This record gives sequence, structure tokens and C-alpha cells, in this order.
Amino acid sequence: MRNQNRKRTAWGAEVGLWPEADREWAELAAGAMIFANAPVEAVAPALAEVRESVAASGQGPTELFGAAIDFGRTGGRRLRRPADILEGALPFNSASGAITVMLVTLGMLLLVLGIWIGFSDGWNARTFAGPVLLLFPMLTVLVAIGLWGWVLRTRGHLRAPLAIWGATLAGAAGTIALMSGLGGFEAPGPPNWAIAPVGLALVLAAVKLPEARPRALLDDTHWDDLRYFAHAANLLRGRYLFTRARADRALAEARGHRRLSGTGTAAAEFGNVELFAAQLAAAERTVPKRGILLRRAGFSLIVAFFGFTIGAEFFEGPVTAWLVIQSAMWLCLAVMVVFSWRPSRINAEATKRQDERRADARTLAGNDGD
Repeated sequence: MRNQNRKRTAWGAEVGLWPEADREWAELAAGAMIFANAPVEAVAPALAEVRESVAASGQGPTELFGAAIDFGRTGGRRLRRPADILEGALPFNSASGAITVMLVTLGMLLLVLGIWIGFSDGWNARTFAGPVLLLFPMLTVLVAIGLWGWVLRTRGHLRAPLAIWGATLAGAAGTIALMSGLGGFEAPGPPNWAIAPVGLALVLAAVKLPEARPRALLDDTHWDDLRYFAHAANLLRGRYLFTRARADRALAEARGHRRLSGTGTAAAEFGNVELFAAQLAAAERTVPKRGILLRRAGFSLIVAFFGFTIGAEFFEGPVTAWLVIQSAMWLCLAVMVVFSWRPSRINAEATKRQDERRADARTLAGNDGD
């Protein structure tokens, strides 16, 4: 069985060249590389280098490189494509990724909601009917479009996302108005027991979607200094959440150096603009708290909204066992939110994120000291 599985992997032929006693180490290392987001096509060459080193040294791979999983995790991080390193924290970085996230989000929502209302209203009841059937898919599409605007912002496009977000808000308002206008439209909905399987089917469909082609870094070889530094500033503001003033301060030294030299191009001197911005972000002393605070604020608003709806049900009555269970679940979320706002936790997360930025910058520079 193991030999059959090995043949089906992209690195199976390479593993077959290893001594039998070391093949399990190679397989574990390859799996760890994939889990570290290394490109599949880069795994076999990396294993080949290890095999040659092991053969030349006369030692085993564990003695020479350490545990297979640790080696694969570290090596996999180094093998990641530059664009994947730069955009690793994003929910998606391509149109196909947006569709995948949209299907997974809607599928998980329907799966959880189907189980929830199945216990709450009964499995054979038809809780959702009429225009409300359009609500979840339309809002999910709008949220995915809004997230795509955020992806564009992380790539240094600061104006297009504003237009996308404005259109998204208009679409959400239009959706709500449409739901109100179709209030008399009583189309029969599915039974509650069918909602969860539909959600599961959407999640499985998302998993089967083909992966997007890897994105290449921007070709800035012919940019003049004005365009190069303007885009670097936009990257610092959009991808790393610098303020305008902080981005200008981070670029001041490089701009001054270019004014003195005046020969060649900024890209030839400082490298690709995306990699240059990543190095500046890693050198910033102020830890990246802005993104952490924004994410906490968004999640806190969502929890507060659900708390408001549950409180309204308590006032309207009757108080059922299911309502008490919902309240207990919300209370746990509220406690978690309160603890997440502790300064010590925020500082610890910000420090960890900045350490990750510095490690990524070292990897991008080809000088990972791990």
C-alpha cells in the first residue's frame, strides 16, 4: 500500500531512489514541506539534494538534518514562492481562491445553520421560505467581492478597493431592499433537514476546485523612481497598514539616496518593489497592532450583534431551552472577546506577527538564519 501511495505523489520517483531504511524519513519530510505550503514541484529537487548529501556523508538523514518533520517544515517555508510568502496571511489571493472561500463560507454557514434550526424549529419544518432564500447566497457573494477589494489593496491599489467597497455596501442595501419588496413572495423553502447536506455539498465542491496559477511578482524593471516609490508607499499602507506619514518616513532614506545617485533605476538598486516593501516592513520597530485591533473590533461587533438578537428574543419570549443554550454559547464568546482585548495578549500577538514578518523577510532575501 505504501509503495502504491508513493507512486501517486509528485515526489514518488525521487523517494524510490532512497535506501529502503530512509524512505519513511523522506516521505515524512515531503509531507511536512507540503503542509508548510511549499510548491509541489519543488519537493522532489529538495529531497534529491538531501539524498546526495546523505550519500556523500555516510550518515543517516536524521543525524545529518534532524527530525524529518522539523526539516520539512523549515525547508518548506524556504521553498515557498515569493508571492505566497508576501500574501500568506490573506484568506485568498486570486479569483479562483475568492470563489473557493465564498463556497466554503456559504457551505459552512448552511451546515451550521441547518443543524441549529433543525434542533430549534424541527427537522421537517420549513424555516426558510420566500425571499429569504436569496439572502445568504447574495450576501456571501457581496462579502467575497469586498474581500477581493482588500486583496487589491494589499497589492498597492488603494483607489479601486474604495470603489469596490462602495459598490458592495450599495449591493447589501439593495439586497435588503429587495427582501423587503418581495415580502409577499411566498416561495416554499426546503425542509430544515436538507439545509445541512446542501452546505456540506458546497464545501466539498470548493475542495474540488482547481488551484490558481502562482502569481509572479510585479515587473518593475522599467519603472521610474516616482512610480517605484509611489507603489512602495501604497504597499506599505495597503499590505502592512502603515499610515501615510510612517510610509513616507520609511522611504525617506531610499528616496534621498536615489536623488544623490540619479543613475540606473530604483528597481536595479533596491530590488523588486514588493520585496523592498517587505524588508522595510520587517525593519519597522513599531509592532503591527493596527491590523490586530481592526480584526478584534470586527469580531467584537459581530458578537455584539448576535447578543442583541438573543436579548431581543428573551424580551419577546417565550424562553425555551434552546434559547438558553444559545445564550450560554454567546456568553462564552463574549468572555473570549473581553479577554482578547487584554493589552498583554495584543502585545504578544503583535510581537509574534512582527517576528513572522522578519522571518519572511529573511527568507525572501535568501538569508534565513533558522
